[in-house]
Amino acid sequence: MRSIAPAATVAALVLLGACGKHDGNAVSMTNASVDTVANVAKAQQIKLQPGQWDMTVEMVSQEIKGAPAGMPAQPKMPPVSTKICLTKEQVEKPENMFANGQADFKKNCVFDKFDMSDGKISTQMHCTMPNGMKVEGTNSGTFSATEMASESTATVSGMPGGMSSTTRTKMSAKRTGDCSATPTAG
Repeated sequence: MRSIAPAATVAALVLLGACGKHDGNAVSMTNASVDTVANVAKAQQIKLQPGQWDMTVEMVSQEIKGAPAGMPAQPKMPPVSTKICLTKEQVEKPENMFANGQADFKKNCVFDKFDMSDGKISTQMHCTMPNGMKVEGTNSGTFSATEMASESTATVSGMPGGMSSTTRTKMSAKRTGDCSATPTAG
């Protein structure tokens, strides 16, 4: 059972959060909704540079507790790299970049802590999903208008059979130039 979805969500949040900090303006919040964090980040008005971005997400480790006897260990997944064409319109409205599939996330998650200052970001959040599963996550990293890197941990509990999973991931992204005529993602 792979748990890459929390990693993708955290990566999306780093991209969204990175849109918000500039020149000593700091953001520090507790018990904040996903929408509140997005709105404050947007109000800060620094934006990622539009263009071609190369992003790599790597699952560093995954530990599953409570698995049935005999369940095979999950193989380590190779890093996943993708090219993303980030448009001027996406930069100007970052809240729309990750709108697909994020309604439950926005409704069921809270940032226990969100700090963004001097090119660094640190977050702690939790989600209580309607199916009874709980997700707790942390993320820390660095960002600028042209590159970012982060490390995340996501723990999912309340899985079928009483299982829980803790996944550590790394994400890096860098602007590599203007978008090509045929973008591969984004």
